[in-house]
Amino acid sequence: MATRRGQRVDRAVLLRTGGLVGVCTLALTAAFVGVVALVTGGASDASSRLQLYVLAGAVTFVAGLVVLEESRHRGQRGLVGASVAGIVGFLQVALGTEGVVYAVENPEVVVSSDLFVYLVAAALVASGLGYWSVRNWRLVGRRVPGDRL
Repeated sequence: MATRRGQRVDRAVLLRTGGLVGVCTLALTAAFVGVVALVTGGASDASSRLQLYVLAGAVTFVAGLVVLEESRHRGQRGLVGASVAGIVGFLQVALGTEGVVYAVENPEVVVSSDLFVYLVAAALVASGLGYWSVRNWRLVGRRVPGDRL
């Protein structure tokens, strides 16, 4: 496949990028279904799994802290980044798990509904935007006035 500049896109890069976007889309779809389960009251016994979700958030926080301390983001910036990573990790694991549990317990409600297609589409768009944002972080940072990012 040729790009606008006439360069060829490596098949391995396409497979790796497609795989990453696919996995992120599945994870976000599960989280979106988890939100639906919590809002509709379909999340059965979610409180019994809360301690595992907190543990996942703590592991993500510490992993983020170690990674950021080894990069150029040290000190307060690293701590803030690790805190955000921990919160996002907690939310993704909690909502994703609840979404999977809800889908397994109520497959006819989840898969046969039109809402599921919208959730997959929203997850795919969010994955694409996330991929673009990571690849163009400096461009995004220049567009924000001051040092808010």
